[in-house]
Amino acid sequence: MKSWIANTKINALLEANAQKFDGVKVRRTLIEYCCRYQEIYPFETLEEPLEFLTNDVNPGCKYREMRALLRIAAEEYCFSLNEIADALLELIDTRALTTDQAKKIINHVFEAFSCNESPEDFIPREDAYLCKNLFAITSS
Repeated sequence: MKSWIANTKINALLEANAQKFDGVKVRRTLIEYCCRYQEIYPFETLEEPLEFLTNDVNPGCKYREMRALLRIAAEEYCFSLNEIADALLELIDTRALTTDQAKKIINHVFEAFSCNESPEDFIPREDAYLCKNLFAITSS
């Protein structure tokens, strides 16, 4: 997969603040970021898993059901759906993200955006959005 974030401000921000990285708060922000993508390019398949992740409730059987739905979505014939599902699988399986995991998730979302928009259109907008939303977490 192409590295969409290699030359972005969000990549530089994550690198510069790796020591102050709060993986739990960043996870929450990236769940919200995936919800943002879902609002722009909705997939019915992702509604229930996103609700599960947003509500941060983790009963075991529900977790397994949501993970199974995401596995199915990750193998569908729609590339942007596959990418968002892969991002959500990373989020559902991890309580506190590392910097590398955060970059991987952001890259999946950028890959999904690339299926619908030109890089010139989405990268500056999404880079600014993520910098704004992650700056307070990584710099405090």
